[in-house]
Amino acid sequence: MPTPHPSRPASVPRSGPLLALGCAALLALGAAVAPQAAAQPATPTLPRAAAAADYYAAAEGKSGTALKDALHDIIKDQTSVSYAAVWDALGDTDEDPADPTHVIELYTGTSIAKSRSGGNPGDWNREHVWAKSHGDFGTATGPGTDLHHLRPEDVAVNGARGNKDFDDGGGAVSGAPGNYTDSDSFEPRDAVKGDVARMILYMAVRYEGEDGFPDLEPNDKVSNGSAPAIGKLSVLKEWSEQDPPDSFEEHRNDVIYTSYQHNRNPFVDHPEWVESIW
Repeated sequence: MPTPHPSRPASVPRSGPLLALGCAALLALGAAVAPQAAAQPATPTLPRAAAAADYYAAAEGKSGTALKDALHDIIKDQTSVSYAAVWDALGDTDEDPADPTHVIELYTGTSIAKSRSGGNPGDWNREHVWAKSHGDFGTATGPGTDLHHLRPEDVAVNGARGNKDFDDGGGAVSGAPGNYTDSDSFEPRDAVKGDVARMILYMAVRYEGEDGFPDLEPNDKVSNGSAPAIGKLSVLKEWSEQDPPDSFEEHRNDVIYTSYQHNRNPFVDHPEWVESIW
């Protein structure tokens, strides 16, 4: 729906002493107020570059397993979010930049009202990009509620993805142009292929068998079932390279870091680390 234009004030007649005095008073008041309004500080921007500079200090100069271990030690220090709180959090992390009352669905790319969260057809719900059955962690606080891999998605499209691994190919997904699926895999639209890859690889670094949760690892196959694994790693690496982080993904990382979990997805800040580790 088009945004209505602000209402314009009615024109003021040029005659009449009382009206003239009123206009003069309003002009004087405006002149007095304007400098005060202009002097108010602007809203500070989220500190992506500043945070990343010190945040990853312990990982500098490392590669391979040493880099993965260092990043794990950095990002495991996080604040947990309850599954109920995920609804409101996604309203912030995935807010439509063009409409603060909407969120952007991951696979469809559709802008949908935040108020339409739920489980009915046409609603959006909470998609676990690392399918919660892969490791059987469910919605437990921890991997089941980690905002770095939870995204808004249309109920039906979320169901079409199910707990499938990620790979290229398949038939078109109804209601989600550019997405494809078959019996054992799901391919997201091009604009978020890298997002999906970096979310999966974040989970593999963050959850290493500590905290009572399984050791999550990517592998190069599909049909992983309930094993704490998701594939295909070779395809995810290609996706991360083909679709580098954009401003939406970077902003999302900042919001999670600043307002919720206080940890970051290192592959959004340093996509080159994907190849360095895997």
